[in-house]
Amino acid sequence: MDALVHLHVIVVMEIILGNKKDTQCLEDTCGESIGLLMTYRCNLKCKYCYIHAKQNKDMSLEMAQHILEPFLMKYGDFVEITFMGGETLLAIDIIKPLVEWAEQGKWNRKFRFIGTTNGTLLTPELKIWLRQHRKSLTMGLSFDGVPAAQKNNRGNDDIDLDFFIQTWPFQPLQMTINTETVHQMAEGVIYLLEKGALVHPNVAYEQQEWSDEDIREYGNQLNKLIYYYQKHPEKPKIIQFEHNLMEYAHNIDSPPTQKETCGAGHGFQVFDVDGKSYPCHILSPLVLKGETLEKITGGLVERTTNYSDNRCTNCPYISSCPTCMASNFLYRNELNKRDETHCKIMKLEVKAFIKKEVLRLKQKAKLSREDAIQIYAMKKIWEFEHK
Repeated sequence: MDALVHLHVIVVMEIILGNKKDTQCLEDTCGESIGLLMTYRCNLKCKYCYIHAKQNKDMSLEMAQHILEPFLMKYGDFVEITFMGGETLLAIDIIKPLVEWAEQGKWNRKFRFIGTTNGTLLTPELKIWLRQHRKSLTMGLSFDGVPAAQKNNRGNDDIDLDFFIQTWPFQPLQMTINTETVHQMAEGVIYLLEKGALVHPNVAYEQQEWSDEDIREYGNQLNKLIYYYQKHPEKPKIIQFEHNLMEYAHNIDSPPTQKETCGAGHGFQVFDVDGKSYPCHILSPLVLKGETLEKITGGLVERTTNYSDNRCTNCPYISSCPTCMASNFLYRNELNKRDETHCKIMKLEVKAFIKKEVLRLKQKAKLSREDAIQIYAMKKIWEFEHK
């Protein structure tokens, strides 16, 4: 799952599960979602970043208000507003008055702001402001596991993790994994879990496919985490160990069609600093230039109805296997052409999850009906993989 999509899901969970005093609206589900590209600037040079040429472009407060006002005045369900970049907090001088303006307005619908940050720009004064406005604004931190991996990937490990964990306890830290840090994946997940954080590890979408050696190492890291969870079953599960095996078993006989994994261009839009709308931040001038951008502005995403990759036609994991149509287009010039790295990783994750389930079932003195269903699904998947 793309990191921003996962952020959206967790924000809804936070609204549903959180303390009523600390959330703005509990009853509402997200009826509409938009993004504001607040700044093109960033103070870091992350190794897996898809923005290769940083620019000094920022959205003005007046433009942001002009974009938001019609959405807030509409009658409808809860609206989610995502701050994007660049590094979001480089636009804090615009974000502060914008959030306060929205909080003070009399609108026809409820709202919530969300955003991601590298966490390097916090000051004591900003921490106070963020705590005061956490009912309206959730900030998700990107932090790549152990400090050494964070420093390798991003160049800065001087981050106040506790501030994010305590201020937004339902918001997972976004932990990106690449080939240089895959050998530290398990250590990083455990490090963050032990600090009391929720963790969302995700493999970076990159142009270069992973080697077989790196793929095997990813599997080794999953095995380490299996045994960690055996000793610590109370710890929150990372997404790699959340699989619906019955769904996959069903898909073997009835292969599903590829569904959209995000709403880019179909229900979700990102507004650039000049107010123009694009399907998402990657499919915008922040990243694309020239002919590739012209294809997007020419309506390529809106015209696309089939997101299937022909190589995945009979894969039972297609209903959950992560993909990013923007990254597909950026690196392979086709919205539906997946990278093979994530396909191989998905299979490893299912295999590891089954191993974890087998170990769990072995420890039970008596199996339940649900356990029997799970065993049936595992058997069917094993037969599919070994036919």
